[in-house]
Amino acid sequence: MQRTPHPDELAGREVLLLGLGAFGGGAGCARALARRGARLTITDLRPEEQLSESIQELEGIEYRPAFGGHSPELFERAEVVVVNPAVPQGASWLQVARDQGCQLTTQVNLALRLAAQVPAVAITGTHGKSSTASLLHHLLRSLPGRTVLSGNVGGSLLEAVEGLTPQDRLIVELSSFQLERLDAPQGWPQVALFTCLRPDHLDRHGDMEHYAAAKRRLLEFQNEQGLALFPRDEASLDAFAAAARGRVERWGSGDLNLARWGADEADLPWHEDYRLPSLLLAARAAQEFGLPESELGAAMRGFRGLPHRLEELPAPAGFRFIDNGIATHPEPTQAAIESLLPQTAALSVLVGGYDKGLPLLDLPASLARCQQVHLFGAGGERIAAALPSSSTSVRIHANCADAVHAALAELPAAGGTLLFSPSFASFDEFRNFRDRARLFQDFCARFAGSGKKSPGDAAAGTY
Repeated sequence: MQRTPHPDELAGREVLLLGLGAFGGGAGCARALARRGARLTITDLRPEEQLSESIQELEGIEYRPAFGGHSPELFERAEVVVVNPAVPQGASWLQVARDQGCQLTTQVNLALRLAAQVPAVAITGTHGKSSTASLLHHLLRSLPGRTVLSGNVGGSLLEAVEGLTPQDRLIVELSSFQLERLDAPQGWPQVALFTCLRPDHLDRHGDMEHYAAAKRRLLEFQNEQGLALFPRDEASLDAFAAAARGRVERWGSGDLNLARWGADEADLPWHEDYRLPSLLLAARAAQEFGLPESELGAAMRGFRGLPHRLEELPAPAGFRFIDNGIATHPEPTQAAIESLLPQTAALSVLVGGYDKGLPLLDLPASLARCQQVHLFGAGGERIAAALPSSSTSVRIHANCADAVHAALAELPAAGGTLLFSPSFASFDEFRNFRDRARLFQDFCARFAGSGKKSPGDAAAGTY
């Protein structure tokens, strides 16, 4: 990856956006590039009909469309190619761009050049990135100036940083896809925060070594004044902490001091042990940005987390419906099951999706302690093969919708808890994990409005 130009250097130059995407980030990047006078071409492998929502967001800007595939002519004309994070490092079109002498960059790199003087905290890790970033954003909202949250949480980082000044703050969540091409200003970020490191995206990175290397790039541009924050008990991050160039702090459960925060457990919606490290790291980052420790409790009040993270949904009396759709790995499902089992005599769990081949850890053993397990997709088939013998009722369904319908219908009439925690990726049936979780929420909402007294009454229903 060559030196990243400042976005203002793109005026009048031929810029190719390689990958529009379907979730708004590419469209926002295109708008920002057009505002800076780039002569913009947008290409995507998908045809126009599959990109209709993103294309609608481009209304009013000038660009040349090239949807339904790339061509060598695009790279012959381009001077700068802005690469979408979904494009893998080994993609053949990147070599075509290099052979044509194109300058390769990314939206993240352009955004960081534009916001080089804005105090920033960057957050990465396998799990807990969005929750930690959102909590930190909540904590800092009372400080003077603007606090902007962007990056992997959605939308366009380049568009989000427009107009920010050194009196503002940037919280950016970064995935391994975004980090593997990171080219940041020296000294960036002021705070680097790591949540954990677990096997993930090995279908993209090949092995844990390359996945970890992508995450570790977040430390490569920090200087001695930077702060790197890690959970104390994450041995997988020991090498990261040793590689940090600035200050290193590690925080664990023994560091929670509610009295110094002016708080009690009622103020902390995330005080469960498996979420505590993220809470502590966000609190420490907030202090680094100027929030007094004694005000942390007051700042945390009112924060109730993000959707699809153990989100409790309306349910008939005696029942609980819990949306943990964020769980696209076995680990958070295992943690959720272990936290819920002591609270309910009848736990039913929905698990399945696209199998990326991640280690199952102890998830099969945890599922074997549940009353019912409803499985779908290739991930569900893998779980079924790995489940130990038990009295658990196990059913495999053709798809996610069938699994949700059956799980609702078969809950025991005496009451129980239904946990939607897929544990596998969503790309076999859905655009993303949110669409899959919304399906579960829609089913639950239709049932809640059906007038049935218990899920079992609705076995033949169309909710």
